[in-house]
Amino acid sequence: MMKRPKTALAVWVLTSSHGAWAPILVFGLHVIFSRVLGAYLAFPRLDVPMHFFGGIAITYFLGYAFAVAAAVGFLGSPNRTVLLLLVFFTACSAAVFWEFAEFLSDRFLGTHAQLGLNDTLSDMLLGMVGALVYLAANRFRLPVVSLTRIEPQPETARDNA
Repeated sequence: MMKRPKTALAVWVLTSSHGAWAPILVFGLHVIFSRVLGAYLAFPRLDVPMHFFGGIAITYFLGYAFAVAAAVGFLGSPNRTVLLLLVFFTACSAAVFWEFAEFLSDRFLGTHAQLGLNDTLSDMLLGMVGALVYLAANRFRLPVVSLTRIEPQPETARDNA
């Protein structure tokens, strides 16, 4: 039997992790395509759907994580619009930081992920469009999260001893 978490942070981490499969899948495919199959060399345009689906995947995860954070009480009582903006702009930031990682990889590891300014800006735009498409496809609603299965346990005198 799984021990129940004692803190809201533990609830947030455990519950949010259920949405992590999407970005892990996209990143795993990226590693297989680039390092195992060399697919980006044979099909350079493969980069386009990967960045688009990366935007969708990270937005799925962030939507789940922010919905759980709101349910746990980390975010106070933000309205739906504020949560959607947080999710969207965090996904946009993820696209920018991904490009920073590609730049650093090119610079210090000798990879050739970035093919110039046009490629870099297109990659960021595709990630942002993927985020927007995900939100629009879900009618700008975040996941409904049930915390009834995993709830923090109240502290008892025995736990404090």
